[in-house]
Amino acid sequence: MRRQNNDELIPLDNSAIIYPPTVARYNSHIFRIAARLKVDVDPKRLLKAAEVTLKRYPNFAVSLHQGFYWYYFLPNRRPLEIYEDSNFPCGYIDRKKGANRYLFKVLYRERTIAVEFFHALTDGTGALSFLKTLLAQYFGLSRKEMEGDPHILYPQDPPSLEEGEDSFERFYKPRKALFASQTEAFHLGKRALYTDRVEAISARMSVEELKELSSFHQATITEFLVALLIEALQTIQEEQVDKERHYRPLRVQVPINVRRIFNSKTVRNFSLFTAVGIDPRLGHYEFEEILEQVKYQIRGGVNEKQLSLQISRNVVGRRIPVIRYAPNVLKKPFMKLLSDFYGDKLFSMTLSNIGNITLPEKLEGVVERLDFFLSPNKKNKVTSAAIGVNGYISLNFTSFLTHDTEFERRVLSALVERGVAVEVATNRRNEGE
Repeated sequence: MRRQNNDELIPLDNSAIIYPPTVARYNSHIFRIAARLKVDVDPKRLLKAAEVTLKRYPNFAVSLHQGFYWYYFLPNRRPLEIYEDSNFPCGYIDRKKGANRYLFKVLYRERTIAVEFFHALTDGTGALSFLKTLLAQYFGLSRKEMEGDPHILYPQDPPSLEEGEDSFERFYKPRKALFASQTEAFHLGKRALYTDRVEAISARMSVEELKELSSFHQATITEFLVALLIEALQTIQEEQVDKERHYRPLRVQVPINVRRIFNSKTVRNFSLFTAVGIDPRLGHYEFEEILEQVKYQIRGGVNEKQLSLQISRNVVGRRIPVIRYAPNVLKKPFMKLLSDFYGDKLFSMTLSNIGNITLPEKLEGVVERLDFFLSPNKKNKVTSAAIGVNGYISLNFTSFLTHDTEFERRVLSALVERGVAVEVATNRRNEGE
């Protein structure tokens, strides 16, 4: 077997290092972006397009390995394969046995092309870039037809150094990084039956209707949706918890694509998070009160200064000597504790909204819809993601809960009651559950 050269070793970016040591049966760290087409998928044509696309994204052509101190990537030169899609998204990818040691999958089913990525490789924006470039190759777009779309990379162009950089390191500024302590948040389904199979409920609605409703409340679509999630969480907690003194904070984690703020072109991870929520121990919040808190917290947290503090916190932890030089066998339980203490326990759920996506004219005519799915985990058994295209937005809930869909029902009913028409689909075997 050929010995790998040291210069082939690729370190994980500062956001990615938390994912490999915390992978578990109920925590796959996988997310999916899918395109529903107006034509059937040709698997042979798709494989050829995927092979061409991967050459343009060398940072994705890697396998994951466990070193003495840290996990690291190595170039993966094995053949790329594509997979017929199952009915359940965001399944675990085994780094040694799954996907021919790649950390992503290209999947197809009837009229759908999907990509699923292990989060250590990239974030939603990087995955969207890969999918759009894949679609451009599949449908044979010329360079002229691709021009003007920042997400699509032309296969004949050489990859730039900036595309593969760790932007957390580039924009790191030495400063005291504060690790604020917070109390555990309320979580759905503590006593409900659950499975390791990801159940999905997809809601499709008009971007214009949702935008008009949000604008009426002087809010963005993301702010309005987050407020609806918190309102539903509050109602369920009030029904499930007898005494107010036992209430817990309700917090939604909102990922922020910070490439535009810091002018980065990396296709690796470069997202940060803002925590948005209320503390019901202070009393019941009406919807307008919730929305005002959401707007204040998001707008106050999404600026270069506040985000720079998060970058410092991400990077400085890796540079502390006792962490940097501790063997991986000791780092793994520490990383798990860190993930629990500063991650899953602090949030009730996540809403990741990639936004309204534009496509080249030729793709607009063949792409019917886009969908975005996050994998839930054992603490946050229900989570959500949104993406829009061609005048419609898809709001997708993913869940480990076997029967309980009360949360999703409350959120979607709140939209319908406010005048937004919602089309719902699910992979649940019994849609009446």
